[in-house]
Amino acid sequence: MNIRSRYAAAIAIGAFCVGFSGCILIRTTEHRINLRSDGSGEAVLRLIDIRSDETVDSLAERDFRIMMSSFEQEGMKDFEDNGRKVTSKRLFARNDTLVAEIGYTFTSLGAIQGLHVTNEELYLVVNDSREVIRTNGRVETWQKTSQRIVWNRDAQRLLFQIREKSLSPSTSLARFYEGLQ
Repeated sequence: MNIRSRYAAAIAIGAFCVGFSGCILIRTTEHRINLRSDGSGEAVLRLIDIRSDETVDSLAERDFRIMMSSFEQEGMKDFEDNGRKVTSKRLFARNDTLVAEIGYTFTSLGAIQGLHVTNEELYLVVNDSREVIRTNGRVETWQKTSQRIVWNRDAQRLLFQIREKSLSPSTSLARFYEGLQ
């Protein structure tokens, strides 16, 4: 089975989609990262509005069951194989929106997927299919079609929320989660 992921920059998508035949879409990601002077730190990743690309209920429910299995088992191992240690995880529904929250620690900045580190700054590139909703960094145009979020190299806290500009037809997985409660 292949993993298809429209939202490749969501660093926890592997935690949800290992062995997945459908596709999980994530409308918004929010990152709250606290850095220590040695480059280690802790973070909370929120995946907001988790959806299946399936529009038929039985197929969307199948995607949900596979996602839940991965979230509880092998997906977390894959997430940790990239230099992160999961300290907490939870799923919850807010109205018709399914949200995953993963707390983790890391020992180096290299464990934060997509973060670029130079002597002067830290930055993250956001491609043109996504938009920056909020950040404590500064947003700049990057290579004409993209943006990047830039922080000073000595920043102690990185905050950014990024949203897909558009999603293909899909089904919210919140009601399947609520059915488990």
